[in-house]
Amino acid sequence: MLILGIETSCDETSCAVVKAEPRSGTAKILSNIVSSSLFRHKKFGGVVPEIASRHCMEQIQCVFEEALTETKIRAADLGLIAVTRGPGLIGSLFVGVSFAKALAYELGIPLVGVNHMEAHLVANFFDKPAPDKFIGLLVSGGHTMLTYCKGARIHILGETIDDAVGEAYDKVAKILGLGYPGGPIIDKLAGKGDPGAVRFTCPKLDGRFGRGSGAGNDARRFDFSFSGIKTAVLYLVKDPKTGLPKPDAPSKQDIAASFQHAVIDWLVEKTLDAADFKSVSDIVVGGGVSANSHLRNKLTREAKAKGCEVWFPPFSLSTDNGAMIARRGFELYRNGKRSTFKMTGDPALQIH
Repeated sequence: MLILGIETSCDETSCAVVKAEPRSGTAKILSNIVSSSLFRHKKFGGVVPEIASRHCMEQIQCVFEEALTETKIRAADLGLIAVTRGPGLIGSLFVGVSFAKALAYELGIPLVGVNHMEAHLVANFFDKPAPDKFIGLLVSGGHTMLTYCKGARIHILGETIDDAVGEAYDKVAKILGLGYPGGPIIDKLAGKGDPGAVRFTCPKLDGRFGRGSGAGNDARRFDFSFSGIKTAVLYLVKDPKTGLPKPDAPSKQDIAASFQHAVIDWLVEKTLDAADFKSVSDIVVGGGVSANSHLRNKLTREAKAKGCEVWFPPFSLSTDNGAMIARRGFELYRNGKRSTFKMTGDPALQIH
């Protein structure tokens, strides 16, 4: 079966063709074309929704045609269309969903709407089959959550109560005057600094058990908070009364290293705690922040010491892309999921 995956949740416009084997459940990427509008947002220090959606609208047809050309197939050869229906920017989502519905109607083939956060986890499962159960760590510019995955079902254990980890990176980079996006910049700068120069306090989240554990009010064990550390960095470099830079503030390199050290420590600690809580030995990471070098090194090292295997997607699949949408769509399709032409984009779509 040839599956077309369409992703337009934010500033990327992507179409991919994936060849899947319905019996074995395996899949292979034949093409994965991505057009990013990131360069258009840099001068604004963040994604501008109108610019992102306009870019999706301008690029979707070109990206689709290139995905078919690279694969050397015709649209009529497709057997399934999978499209991101959320979460994301409503304007961008509408572009992809509308395109997918029109194409599915024209070709007379099934359509499946996909939660693109769920798809980030299956981006790891092209070269080898997924484990029966695993802890999923989703880390991106808009989301941070821990999930428990068994079969095709994904359950949320905890998530951020304020800023996402990628958002915190962007805000700290802006405070330090480093540019946008902040993740790659801080990751690179952190390698030149002292991670012990500044000690950032771990946010206090009460509770000993994860969501759905029957723990009543003690349900924040696996939640995250990143807004406090962003404020701590702000007060570290600027006087809170005058707003002027502090002459005795640590170097940008030391602040970047200390910030990254603290944030990654929190992610790793809670992820390993979740693996222990659910008695699983596989940890799967997805989302743009999965490309962070310190996260990859620390989580892999500490998980190995506890007898756990960590799965990280290739860098080409860490950001939003159509291939992961096709892979998750195929998984849902095999489990009997179908979408009607009444489907629309849902910017607040939840994992179920």
